[in-house]
Amino acid sequence: MTEQTKRRQGQMKPNGREAVPKPLCPVCDVYLKRIYARGHKNGSAQFIVAGWMCPSATCDYIVKDYVELEDTEKRD
Repeated sequence: MTEQTKRRQGQMKPNGREAVPKPLCPVCDVYLKRIYARGHKNGSAQFIVAGWMCPSATCDYIVKDYVELEDTEKRD
C-alpha cells in the first residue's frame, strides 16, 4: 500500500472559502472517490454528483448524497 499525502484542511479556495477535505472510508481508512450518475439538468445531459464510494476492491462502502425531491402532488 502506498503512502497518501497529508490532508490540507486549512487550504483556501480563490473565492475565500475554506476547502473541504475528502472524507475517509471508516472501514479501510482510504480516501473516498466521488461517484457520478448521468442525468438531465436544465434541459441538457450532464453528469450529476451521486455520492462517495471507496475505491478499494475489497470494500463496498458507499455514501449516497441526500437529494431533496420536489413536491409534485396537488393539494386542495
